[in-house]
Amino acid sequence: MNVLLINDSTSNPNWGDRAAAVSLKKMITMVGGNIIDTFSENELKSSSFFSYQSNFIEQKNSSFLAEKIKLFSPPIVSRVKEKISSKFSSRQKFHLIPESWDDFGSSTKRLNENKHLYQRFLSAIEKMDVAVIHGDGCMVGNGVLPRTELFLTFLIKRFFKKPVIITNHTADFDHPNLLNIAQKIYPLFDDVVFRDPISEERCRAFCHGRFVPDSAFLFEPMSSEIWKTVACRSTYFDVWPDTAQFDPMTPYICLGGSSIFSYDKFPSEIIDDYSSLITYIQSIYSGQLVLTVSDVVDQPIFRALAKDFKLPLVGLTTSVQQAVDIIGNAEAYIGGRWHPSIFALRGGTPIISLSSKTFKMQALVAMAGLPCMTFDSLNLKSEQKSIGDQLIAYIDQGVELRNKIQIWAQEAAKSSWDNVLFLKK
Repeated sequence: MNVLLINDSTSNPNWGDRAAAVSLKKMITMVGGNIIDTFSENELKSSSFFSYQSNFIEQKNSSFLAEKIKLFSPPIVSRVKEKISSKFSSRQKFHLIPESWDDFGSSTKRLNENKHLYQRFLSAIEKMDVAVIHGDGCMVGNGVLPRTELFLTFLIKRFFKKPVIITNHTADFDHPNLLNIAQKIYPLFDDVVFRDPISEERCRAFCHGRFVPDSAFLFEPMSSEIWKTVACRSTYFDVWPDTAQFDPMTPYICLGGSSIFSYDKFPSEIIDDYSSLITYIQSIYSGQLVLTVSDVVDQPIFRALAKDFKLPLVGLTTSVQQAVDIIGNAEAYIGGRWHPSIFALRGGTPIISLSSKTFKMQALVAMAGLPCMTFDSLNLKSEQKSIGDQLIAYIDQGVELRNKIQIWAQEAAKSSWDNVLFLKK
């Protein structure tokens, strides 16, 4: 069974994008799928997945430097770069991806008239038996990534008559344009798999989808007893240029960012908010506080906090399994990040949910049977006492709560294999 994987998000340094895609590829292979080609997240965003030679050379020359700049620069630098690149690319090469549903016909016509430009895409479709779209968290807003995934589905179904599934994803169609496209395309899918029940409920009017836990539940933290003997070695968690010197033998909690963060200048207000929260937590909690950076947008915020408070920082380029071990063995995780929260739950670590750019955090705490409270990531000063109260309440419940969470997460890991149920059939 030849599989074309669309949106291989391992091209994104985000912990969760890497974890979910690695797990999904493992699932595809384990059920007998042969992944003949992958269109990465970066390729979909830049529409550089169509042709073999020119795009390979372009990516090889530019992506390495671009990723290195992104790791060490504030997000505003990346956004300016994207705007400039987009402006010039729109003049130098025509865009195939339609802006709206009304453009699908004209975009299809352009493809038919210029097939020589789309060698890789057409060859992959010809060789594949099924296309698997890793939806992840991209079905929100009105960006090129979700519109590309939906346009490719349209092309494959209409002109090649081959099966396409979209799996492992949240669908928050908050933009009317993307919603309009989705309402036309989702009924074409041969299988629709949501990673949260809220997405399933909201999309029920125009598709027959089902809820399955995220593929990242496959990642399991090492047991505390074994892990501590390895992790306590000096510099073990230091991933250059960040340092994360803490003692895993003594209690600690992890603090993370949120997907809701967006800023065009240095995020002073967000840093001030987190500073207030950290000060308050340190006044009520005697254990260690470990900062975690799971996405590039969190990096300037938490590097500043680590410097100001002299706190350990688990950096963006930390391996996924190591991040899972750290968060999964913490006493609690505070953050608005979906996948780090899954890492926590997998080890029995309770999560204190901060708001994110979609409803996903509300969905996750409800799924895990935890209090359905989500605190405002952009107003942490006013939320800090409530966050602190929830933290102490979790810690007081101790092993009993951890065991309950861990048992639920183990079942979620087993169920997550249903992301590829269509391939099994």
